[in-house]
Amino acid sequence: MNPLASHLQELEATLGTGATLTREQAAPLLASADLLSLGVLGESARKARTGDRVTYGRVFELAYRSVSEGGSAADPGQAGEVRLIGTPDSADDARRWARSARQFAGQLPLTGFSLAALLELCGGDHLALADLARALRADGLESVAEAPLDALGDTENVVEVLRAVLHGGLGAWRATIDDAAPGRRLDLIECAVAAQRETGAFRAFAPLPRRDPVDTPATGYDDVRTIAIARIMTDIPAIQVDWPLYGPKLAQVAIAYGANDVDGIAALDTGALGPRRAPKEDIERHIRAASGQPVERDGRYVARPAADLSRDSSRDRRDGA
Repeated sequence: MNPLASHLQELEATLGTGATLTREQAAPLLASADLLSLGVLGESARKARTGDRVTYGRVFELAYRSVSEGGSAADPGQAGEVRLIGTPDSADDARRWARSARQFAGQLPLTGFSLAALLELCGGDHLALADLARALRADGLESVAEAPLDALGDTENVVEVLRAVLHGGLGAWRATIDDAAPGRRLDLIECAVAAQRETGAFRAFAPLPRRDPVDTPATGYDDVRTIAIARIMTDIPAIQVDWPLYGPKLAQVAIAYGANDVDGIAALDTGALGPRRAPKEDIERHIRAASGQPVERDGRYVARPAADLSRDSSRDRRDGA
């Protein structure tokens, strides 16, 4: 056996125990043209943690101004999470948004805002952020919707910002990246590793940027490498792909490279594409095609109770889905 093949087998055995790799071990893999071997490592790490189980979440995105102006839908459909979107103008504005959204969401998990936006509202003051987090939690918000690692400063500041918001009783369940060229991705994955080690805040990590830099756009190869490296370096429970942002085909391929969660599945089904293309059936079909076992979760990253799902099915039948 050649030395490279032997080394890859050693790494696969390590990952198969649930261990993670260091940056020094992962960096050569990120630069490697051997995507097949990298996929094997990512999949080994995923299976060691969650087996064939691949979770997905149905999200109702709620724009505050539409609610306040009476233009929102009557109910959140089959959502397992209501996610408040938009950027408030002030801390008081954020609190008004949260209170209004909680009334709409009822008992559903409610997340909202970018942690970077809340930090900016507080002028970068960590104590003020903790106070705002405490107030938002009292208003009904459970977690920020996004904790964008590239928008919170260096790793030390990321950790302190997370500690502040957690001290206020607000979750920061989902680490994201707003805008990062492929050359920065390893740094940000390492930041996620350090932040999780220090705070344990994250339940999911979406390592693919929300926006692709115009001057240095990523390729599909960059994206699957990023997914695999995020899985083999971090012990964050869910490595996530955004369904509406990256599309079903990349989401499906990402599962083979270590992703075990798909976010942003539509909560409402118009029935226009027929029952086989309803959001729930579509995502589950794609997960099974990638040899995964689909499990629906809520916004807290907890599997949804069977009673909730049976009510969804009954509602679908009444709507003629």
